[in-house]
Amino acid sequence: MFGYVLPDKPNMFVKDFTMYKAFYCGLCKAIGKDCGQCMRLTTNYDVTFLAVLAHAATGEEAGISNETCILNPFRKKSIVRYSPLMRKIVWINSILAHYKCVDDVEDNRSVAKRMTDACVVRRHYKRARREMPLSDRAVGDGYEQLRALERADCDSPDRAAHPFAQSIEQVGRELLGERCTDEIASILYHMGKWVYLMDAIDDAADDAKHGKYNVFLADGYAFVDRGQLLADKGEQMETVLMSCYRAMCDAFDKVRFERYEGVLTNIIWYGILDRTRDMLRRTEKCKKIRM
Repeated sequence: MFGYVLPDKPNMFVKDFTMYKAFYCGLCKAIGKDCGQCMRLTTNYDVTFLAVLAHAATGEEAGISNETCILNPFRKKSIVRYSPLMRKIVWINSILAHYKCVDDVEDNRSVAKRMTDACVVRRHYKRARREMPLSDRAVGDGYEQLRALERADCDSPDRAAHPFAQSIEQVGRELLGERCTDEIASILYHMGKWVYLMDAIDDAADDAKHGKYNVFLADGYAFVDRGQLLADKGEQMETVLMSCYRAMCDAFDKVRFERYEGVLTNIIWYGILDRTRDMLRRTEKCKKIRM
């Protein structure tokens, strides 16, 4: 369910894009430091956004160093240095990665995901849940609520997206404590809701093929192909996605960040809008973009 919260690179200042890449690479390095090299494969753009937002909300300046990368050991790049705040974000990433594996096993009976969770993710998750118990409970409860809605064949996008959105909000509240204002909580809630709905649209063809629940296929909808789905339900999809986008923008406009505001502005104002429009015009699965 991850990989949609991206900056709009063509409309991003070079300094802001450099900072964003430093956060992404810093998160990857931090995951490797705490959880080993295999867990670095769980690095994703949505948690990178959370890292930027957390540093902006707390006012903590991210230290920068030039280091090599495991993918390019001969060229140094700017990365955000490991810190106590980044360590908490690594724990959150481990919690989200574990529940994503559990969800995939429930949905697909995926042996690969079961083995990934058992052999790689779960031991780091066990540590993370001790350090971030409220986040663990929120994400776990969110998936349980979602399962109940799936069993009821819920056809309301707002209701189906609420459990995941609420869990992301609660993760932010534990991570930021008193720094998590109502406005920041609203950004996280509607970001989580938007991610869930984007993923549902993106997975519609696969879900139809395998007979899995999808909120846009519920209530007996006869899926033909993605093009037909967009023709039939594109207006509804646009309405719920744009509602999330506007809510994020409204909440963001009420917050003043001393640091990294340029990065966040680009992602929320332009990146989310660009990805929404892209999703609503694609007739094939949305490809994950590499930085």
